[in-house]
Amino acid sequence: MQQEIAVSEDQQPITEAKTKSPGIRPLLRTLKRKVFLIIGVAGITTISGLPLTKSNVLPVYQGNFQLLVEPITGEQKLSDPLTLTRSDGQPSDKLFLLDYPTQILILTSPEVLNTIAKQVQTRYPKVTASTLKDKLVLARVAKSSSRNDQTKILEVSYSGEDRKQILFVLEKTKEKYLKYSLDERKSRISQGVKFIDEQLPLLQTRVDEYRGRLEKIQRQYELLEPTQGGQALYEQIRNLQAQSQETERLLQEQKVLYQHLQEQLSLNPEEAVAASALSESPFRKQILDNLMKVETEIAIQSATFNDNSPELQQLKEQQANLLQLLEVENKKILGQKTAQLENNSSVMAFQTSIRQRLISQLVDTDGLMKSLEVKLQGLNNALNTLTQQAQIFPGVVRQYTEIQQQLDLTNKRFNLFLDEREKLRIEGAQNNVPWEVISKPSIILNAKGKPVSSEAEGPKKKILMVFVAGLGLGILLSIGLEKFRNIFYTIDDLKEIIQVPILGDIPRHNNFSVSVDLRSPKLAKSNRRIFKKIAQFLSAFDEVYANIRFLYSDSLIRSIAICSAESKDGKSTIALHLAQTIANMGQRVLLVDANLHYPQLHTVLGLSNQKGLSDLLTQNITPSAVIQKTPLAESLFVLTAGVAYANSFKLLGSEHMHKLVETLQDSYDLVIYDTPELHQYTDTIFLAEYLDGLILVATVHKTHKTVFKEVLAQLNTYRMPCIGVIINHIQLNSDLTYPFYLTPSLVNLEPEYEQEVENNKIENRRSVISKK
Repeated sequence: MQQEIAVSEDQQPITEAKTKSPGIRPLLRTLKRKVFLIIGVAGITTISGLPLTKSNVLPVYQGNFQLLVEPITGEQKLSDPLTLTRSDGQPSDKLFLLDYPTQILILTSPEVLNTIAKQVQTRYPKVTASTLKDKLVLARVAKSSSRNDQTKILEVSYSGEDRKQILFVLEKTKEKYLKYSLDERKSRISQGVKFIDEQLPLLQTRVDEYRGRLEKIQRQYELLEPTQGGQALYEQIRNLQAQSQETERLLQEQKVLYQHLQEQLSLNPEEAVAASALSESPFRKQILDNLMKVETEIAIQSATFNDNSPELQQLKEQQANLLQLLEVENKKILGQKTAQLENNSSVMAFQTSIRQRLISQLVDTDGLMKSLEVKLQGLNNALNTLTQQAQIFPGVVRQYTEIQQQLDLTNKRFNLFLDEREKLRIEGAQNNVPWEVISKPSIILNAKGKPVSSEAEGPKKKILMVFVAGLGLGILLSIGLEKFRNIFYTIDDLKEIIQVPILGDIPRHNNFSVSVDLRSPKLAKSNRRIFKKIAQFLSAFDEVYANIRFLYSDSLIRSIAICSAESKDGKSTIALHLAQTIANMGQRVLLVDANLHYPQLHTVLGLSNQKGLSDLLTQNITPSAVIQKTPLAESLFVLTAGVAYANSFKLLGSEHMHKLVETLQDSYDLVIYDTPELHQYTDTIFLAEYLDGLILVATVHKTHKTVFKEVLAQLNTYRMPCIGVIINHIQLNSDLTYPFYLTPSLVNLEPEYEQEVENNKIENRRSVISKK
């Protein structure tokens, strides 16, 4: 029985590395792996930088004062110039919502701070505008922590080491801010008066405009009042609708008559006129009579004479002359329409008196229809015009009413502005300060009445900066270390650079000594943990076999190569276990040691290597003479490498090797080749050309990324059919020994672990089928 596992042409695996960027996932995995290193570097850096953060810091004091910057009573709000300058004179609470962020920016602007600094410098010359910008803080006082529960009070704070300087600075700041508020109020009053003076002409213009628009609507729609005129308009619409319906009825009657006449005559009006004109021509009638006589005479003479007789020739000449005269007369009567109508027999035929009357009636009916259509179109146009006027009439009334309302409102506003201008001029002569000091400049005291001092935050910030720098150094060191090691740490690292499926994940295991008899029941009972690891190890190869079988089942595959990018990646271990797993399932499997450079399967299995693959390639012997059986499984056979001859490995790409591959495929269900590493040797490339596929082995914590990528690029260049990758977790620095391979009945010592192996096999096959 041969195993049907292969890769179809449309499912050919791609061995090139992925080009899409994996994002920040590799970096996050690196940080997770090196978290202790990063924290350690950050800690050492912070401890080393502690001496640099120490400094002698003087106590810092803080003083403040508070200002009420908005009116809080209704009378104050109504008298504020903002009533006019910001809302066209319409009082509203929303008008007095001060833009606090903008106001604070103005109060801390360089122009204001320079004025304060000049006054402070009379006693403290070192205080500059830059100093005030750093230490002077303005904030809105809140009733609670909620941002929506803020007052109309501004708190001005200043911090420093000299308490007298703090009070002096705050006092000068208070004076400047109060003067600013007074100047601002006068400026706003002046702006209010100016605003009113600017608005009055505009309001007068708007009044004139509204009046003009009302007069225009009255003239355009002939309305004295918007409520009149609608009844007359709708009466006209009803009359036009009645006339249109009557005209439509007459038109339909004429169309029926027209259709009846056209069916009797089989002519349209144009053709009927042309037929009537032809029939009424006396000269054409005379030509037709003569032509009929000549044609009658020809018919009589044809019975006596032949066609060449002089008599018939003379008659035919007369006929031709008459036809020519008839054609000339037709053109004369029909004019430019001759070519269009001369082929119409109904037109060219002679019209009787009855048909002449019908033609006359048809023409009259056609004319009447056109007249009715023109009349109907005129009625419809007039009706549409009146209908449109009726549709817009409510809008005209509404527009008239709205303009009238706007006119009334503008008149009221015009009169209000006149009154307010006089009030503002009176208020402008007063010197009342609009802002009120509700808390005088003072140093902040504690509950005991002593000034509150605070340590500068410089050392803390420096320590934090040193710690952050240590974290950055630790991250860079971790990234550099991983770049230097250049290996795969997890399966995710491999998944990000390959596009072929991962066939299996072989767990880490410890090799056992050959001298240990694992079949001893006593030893088995005392080493349950060892048996459980063996069960997990063996079931991983069941998953590999299930993936190969079900993921690639479209066509037949009978030979595969197990290869790796570098040496000591465990490919021989995987090749041997995979062969044993498939053989235990009833398949005839041949394991070929194709590593002619460093063969080792014969050592592991305790077989003779006197003759092997190299002998088959260099000598004329049959494969059965060198193939050996193993005690691992009844249907598992091994072809060792044999004694390596000079350049014998080059024969792997020969035609002899090609024929040998085909011979072995015909004799076994599956042939597995253990090959040299791809990075150092090209033997596998030549051999894989004759095989159905190859499997790459990559080892976590061992295989180098750059080497693996180079191998993927090499396989892609030669278009080698890689069907998947097996992830290996070998025990590093361990000898290559496989003693438990020699005891196929090992799991029988512990039935529960035998059942666990079977359960793992079933679960692996189900998961593979569900994925497919």
